[in-house]
Amino acid sequence: MSFPLLCAVGVLLATWAFLRRRRLIAAGAEFDAWTFAAFPARPDLARLGLNHLGRLLIVLNIGALLVGIALFTAARLTIEWSTVWLSAALLGAMVLVWLNLYFVPGKRAEWYVAEVLFVTFAMVLLTNVLVPMQYGALALGVPYADPWLAKGDAWLGISVPVVNTWTWAHPGMALAAKITYFTFAPQMLLTVLILAVQRERDQLWEFAFHFHVCLIMTIGALGILPAVHASAHYGFLPSIDMTRMVAQIRGFHDGTMTVVRFDDLDGLVSFPSFHMAGALLVTWAFRHQRTIFIALIVLNAGLALSTVMTGEHYVVDVLAAIPLVAASIALYRWRGKRLLSGDE
Repeated sequence: MSFPLLCAVGVLLATWAFLRRRRLIAAGAEFDAWTFAAFPARPDLARLGLNHLGRLLIVLNIGALLVGIALFTAARLTIEWSTVWLSAALLGAMVLVWLNLYFVPGKRAEWYVAEVLFVTFAMVLLTNVLVPMQYGALALGVPYADPWLAKGDAWLGISVPVVNTWTWAHPGMALAAKITYFTFAPQMLLTVLILAVQRERDQLWEFAFHFHVCLIMTIGALGILPAVHASAHYGFLPSIDMTRMVAQIRGFHDGTMTVVRFDDLDGLVSFPSFHMAGALLVTWAFRHQRTIFIALIVLNAGLALSTVMTGEHYVVDVLAAIPLVAASIALYRWRGKRLLSGDE
C-alpha cells in the first residue's frame, strides 16, 4: 500500500507543479529555461518561513531527533519501517510543495501560503519525532511515579476512582466527557487552519512555538516521571479504553516490547497532561477574538474535567499543565517574539 501511495502523491505533486507553472507563465511570469530562475527574483527565504523563529523550530526538531536516536540506540529499540511511509509521504509532499513555491515564485499572496506550510511542516515533523520518542523515554526504566501522583491527588482531597465511579453512574455525563476529551486533536488542527485563513500570522507562529516547547517538555517529563496512569494504578475501569496504551507503557518500560510501529502510536504521557496543555494553547491562541475565546474557555473547561472523569489522568497531571503553558508564554515573550520580528 505504501508504494502506490507514494506514487499517487508524486503524480499529484508533479501535475500541480506543472499546472501552476503554466498558469504563472500565462499570467506574464518569465523563467530562464536553463536555470529555472524566475523574473522577478525569488522572495527571501524569511518570507517563506525560514525567519529566525522558523530556524529555531527546525533546530528544536533536529535536537529532538538526535536525542531520540540516542534513546533508541541505548534501549536497543527498533522501528518497523514499513509503517513509516504514510508519515514520510505527508512530510515529503509538504517539502515539495514548499520548494515549488520557492523555485516557481508567484504572487505575494502565495508567499504567505509557503509560510503557513513551513509552520505546519515543523509541527507535523515534531509530532513524528517526539511521539515515537515516548517509547525511548519509557525504556529508560525509571521507577513509576504513580505513587507520588496519587499522593498529590490525596493532598488535594480528590480521588480519581471515586470521580470515575460517579461518571459510570451517570451515562449521559460519561458520554459528554468522552466526546469532549476527543475534541483535542480537532482543536489542534482547526487552530492552525483558522489562524492561517484569518491571516493571524503572529498568533500562528506563537502557537507553533508553544506546541514545540510544551511537547518537548512533556516527553522529557515522561522519561523522568513515567506513569501507568490512574486507572491502571488504582485498578478501576476507565470510561475510555486504555488497554493498548497501558500495555505499551508497561511493555516498553520493562523491556518486553522493543519494536515501535508508526501505525500503533499512542499518547503515553501522564504528567503533565499534554491534553490540558494543548487545550490551554488553543484557547490562548484566540484570546483576541472574544466570541471564539469564550466558547473555547467553556469547551476546554469541560475537557479539563473530562481528563479526570474518564480516568485518563490524575488531577495533578491537569494542574501541572498550567505552569508549563505559563512558562512557555513567558519564554515566547522574552525570546520567541523577538525572533519573529527579526530582532537579535
